[in-house]
This record gives sequence, structure tokens and C-alpha cells, in this order.
Amino acid sequence: MREQYMRGKQRRLSPPAVAAVAADATARLDERHHAEILLRLPSPASLVLAAVVCRRWRRISVSPAFLHQFRRLNPPQLVGFFICNGGFMAKRIGDRLVGQILEPTFLPVLPSPRGVGGSVARYREFSLRGLPDVDRWTLADARDGLLLFSSIYDDRMTIPRNFVVCDPLSGRSVLVRDAPRYRLDDEAAYLGAALVTVDGGAGASTLSFEVILVTYFMFGPRLCVFSSRTGQWSVLPEAKCGKSLMPMLSGLGEPAHANGCVYWVMDDDRELYLLMLDTRTKEFSTSIKLFASMREQYRGNMRVLRNEDGELRIVAMAWKSFALHDWLLDRSRSTKGRWVRERVGELSTFQGVFELCITDVSGGTIKIMDAGEGAVFFKKFGSDWVHVVNLEERTVLKLPHQRFSSGPALPYRMALCPPLPNQAQG
Repeated sequence: MREQYMRGKQRRLSPPAVAAVAADATARLDERHHAEILLRLPSPASLVLAAVVCRRWRRISVSPAFLHQFRRLNPPQLVGFFICNGGFMAKRIGDRLVGQILEPTFLPVLPSPRGVGGSVARYREFSLRGLPDVDRWTLADARDGLLLFSSIYDDRMTIPRNFVVCDPLSGRSVLVRDAPRYRLDDEAAYLGAALVTVDGGAGASTLSFEVILVTYFMFGPRLCVFSSRTGQWSVLPEAKCGKSLMPMLSGLGEPAHANGCVYWVMDDDRELYLLMLDTRTKEFSTSIKLFASMREQYRGNMRVLRNEDGELRIVAMAWKSFALHDWLLDRSRSTKGRWVRERVGELSTFQGVFELCITDVSGGTIKIMDAGEGAVFFKKFGSDWVHVVNLEERTVLKLPHQRFSSGPALPYRMALCPPLPNQAQG
């Protein structure tokens, strides 16, 4: 009986023998089967690790057709936030003015997604000194693993002319020069800039993108669009938005890029509404109205939440009740939708909120600097700190921040995209 058992018992293979059997098994698979295996990996970070296993997997994982399919199946992962510190300032030392580069701060999400630890370290080390040395740069937007920088501007009456699109992981960047001027630009204001990645299809070997520059005159917004495909700017000066007259600069909110659109909260004293730019069609709309009571309740302390979940949300600070209100545009009953207050965050119950309550000696007003992906960034004018409120974990984190900088704080998603093109527009 024992003899029969020993004869039927499987022999243990040595490690070299195991490797030989595995190699023989995969050798019988064609490229299509290997691609199907790699497509089932859970994240871009996992694919990067798999690409170093063997030459065959590396060849498959870098092919444009495979990357196109992998991106469709694996949306970009949120790995953290890039927080702008202003980019540059001049300090007086004795009788000399000395320039100082102010690096952005990278705040990682915790816990970090599996396999991105090395990438997070690279993001922490990112420096503006690696960008083209033709201007001083400040953060403008983030999209699909890329950052958009504009030349530094003093206020909204200064319209930046140069931009850089950068991959902070590889350090590669593309310089976009000389945005065209309008005849009335001396009287126009800068509303913001947006970065849009363009799907080049399965055969694209480099990434296509657009830089959208939005300026503003009292009779409406105007657009300049740079396309990496043509290497040229195009001018769309007659953008219609449904309003014959826009509010003064004091009634304009900061831009927020969410779900393929850019939003500004607008207050023209008669009504409160959102100015929306669809980055795909390049069309504006002012059809989304806000409640008139929000003006008195929040006194302008509200922001459109940067997110990519398909929902339009506004986060607002009600100081009388010391609470954050989360508003959702509910479109379940009509296409126009109606605003529903979905959540109230009682800040008095948040861990670390004491730091936010301390009155600054400058007497500045605490404002929502930015908001996105479950985080709200507060800044007190004249303060050296920014406070990050995590709505899910109900915590408040205090970070060093340049005194007179006001953001933005951009959600950054790690994406698997083709490399940036080599061209630089001049």
C-alpha cells in the first residue's frame, strides 16, 4: 500500500525545472494571448512592473495599440495633489533683489495605490528648474498624468503668453510660446487656462494635447486654443455664452476643471450662476443657476469640486454653523437638474480643526482656496499655511504655503499615456 502511494506521489521540481516548464507554457501563447494577460493587470503601476519581466512583455506593453486599449480599461489613478506656491518671488537682500523659485508641494493620498511608491517619490522631487528656462512658471492645470504651467502673472489683468506641458514622472516637457493677442487685450482679463488630452487612436505614437487660454471682456469670454497636432494657436474671439453682459472682476470665481468642463462661479448682483466651458466643443453656457440664498449664506466662499466621477458638485463654507456643505446637481428628474444639499460636514468634529480656528494676527479672511476629490484647501490671506480638510477621514492637515499664494491645488492622476511630442511652438 505504501509502495503504491509512493509511486503515485508527485515529485517536487527544482526551481530551474519550474522556470523551464513555465517558459515552455508561455512559449505556446501568441502575442494576442500575452496582451490579454497584461490587460487584466489592475493599474498602470502594475503594468510598469510587468514590463521588466521579459522582453516580450516589454514590447507588448509599450505598443501604441495596447496602451490605447489599456487606458480605456484602466482609468487614471489619483495619487495626490500638486499645490501651487506661486512659482517665483523676488526678495530684497540688502540693496539687491534676488529671485527665488517657489516649488509646488506634492501631497500624496494615503494609503498610496499599490505599486506607485517610487512614482510618488519622483513627484515629491519635481522641480520647476527642469522646465524650459525662458520664463517664470506657475501651475495652471493637471490632466491625465500631465501638468500645465503658465508664465507668472501679477493679477487677472495680466494675460500669460507662454505655457509648458510637462510629464512630472519622466521630466519631459513641451514649450508652447506666444499666445496671440486680441485688439482689446489691454482691457481684457485672464480667466484661466486648461489642458486637454486628445485621443489619437490606437496607432498614435505620441500624445496629442490642446492648451486652452480663456480671457474675458465685459461682453463675454474669448478663447485661444493651441493644438499639438498643428503646432499652432487658433483664435475664437466670438465665444457666445448666453449673456450679453458679464459681471465685474470681483464677481468672478476661480476656474475648476471637472468632468471635461471648466467652471467658474459668477455673481453679477442679480443672480448667481456657473459659467461653463465644454473643452471638447469649445462652447460656453450659463444655464446652471445657483440659489440666491447661497450669496448671503456663503459670501462667495464656495468652489466647484474638481472630480472625474461624472457628477457636478459645489462645496461651500457656512461659517455661522462652522460646517462644510456639499451640494450635488441632481439630474435624475430633469436634464436641467436641481441643487440638493447632500452632505454637511460639522468641522467641530474633525480631528486637527483647532489649527483652522486660530485667528491670524493679520486679521485675514479664511477662504476656500481649492477643492477636489474629497479634499478642501483653506487659506487665510497673509498666512504661511494652507489647511487641507479630508472630508472622508474627517481630519485637518496643516501644510507650509507661500504667504500670498492662492493656489491652485490640483488633483493629480497617474495615467499611462504615449510620450509627449518633441515639437516646441515658437
